[in-house]
Amino acid sequence: MAENLLQVRDLVVEYHTDEAVIHAVNGVSFNLYKGETLGLVGETGAGKTTIARSILRILQTPPAKLRGGEILFNGEDLLKKSEKEMASIRGNKIAMIFQDPMTALNPVETVGYQIAEAISLHNKISKADAVRRACAMLEMVGIPAERYNEYPHQFSGGMKQRVVIAMALACNPELLLADEPTTALDVTIQAQVLDMMQDLKRKLGTSVILITHDLGVVAEVCSYVAVVYAGEIIEYGTVEDIFDRTAHPYTKGLFGSLPRLNSTEPRLKPISGLMPDPTQLPKGCAFCERCPIATDKCAEIKPPTTELSPGHTVNCFYAEEGR
Repeated sequence: MAENLLQVRDLVVEYHTDEAVIHAVNGVSFNLYKGETLGLVGETGAGKTTIARSILRILQTPPAKLRGGEILFNGEDLLKKSEKEMASIRGNKIAMIFQDPMTALNPVETVGYQIAEAISLHNKISKADAVRRACAMLEMVGIPAERYNEYPHQFSGGMKQRVVIAMALACNPELLLADEPTTALDVTIQAQVLDMMQDLKRKLGTSVILITHDLGVVAEVCSYVAVVYAGEIIEYGTVEDIFDRTAHPYTKGLFGSLPRLNSTEPRLKPISGLMPDPTQLPKGCAFCERCPIATDKCAEIKPPTTELSPGHTVNCFYAEEGR
């Protein structure tokens, strides 16, 4: 059986403002195995990025508060680590690719210097060795080493994202958190970046958590999928489970709103309504008001997590009936 790299247990995160408490993550649990890719899928505001930032402990506090749970990385709880210990983990054992490469790069430093700086921070090596490794990382992501001394504004969007990926992988992390790494790119460049990430994952043996809205990307690169809704994982399983044996009405709705080349339907079927207000979450199932098969029971009682088959779980009273 595959070895666990990351175990998240009952994670609860809130954002406290002067007006209200935002319940961003509500009891999330999942495993990530070594060498695997887990896709976190869901609408904007579902809590996906908050989960990733919690793993790295880079939530802005205040307003964020980690209310409970465990994040076990190689068996050690990251939530119990000191800030000094976390500083040695960030960028070294766990790295993150952010959604917008322009906000991740310093505009007044060369791209090569920024990669070399990340390498020097976590490795006791000479400046010359750090430069050599930075050049090697640029070459690995398809950027000529001669561009080491160029600045971020001299690169296109796709090239900037390659630089960010090179920086994230520079210290050969065990875990890579990729927060919608291709959202700002056109389709052709998206494919190139995803292919490159897959290739580097195979070469380096890195485990990946990929945050995305794009189910096509998930099908292409992920081993496991967690469907996130209103701060909860409402369905979890292998890619085959989620795509071929879809169980939760919300997951079915996501697939129903996608265009298909072989479909005879004249129109797409988007999910009606909006996610519930995170400051006033419903008593029962969070998806209840948008669900086509909801009953009074759903409004009153929160559905338990049910295992439909080994490793395939769903939070719905009627999931098996609707399969």
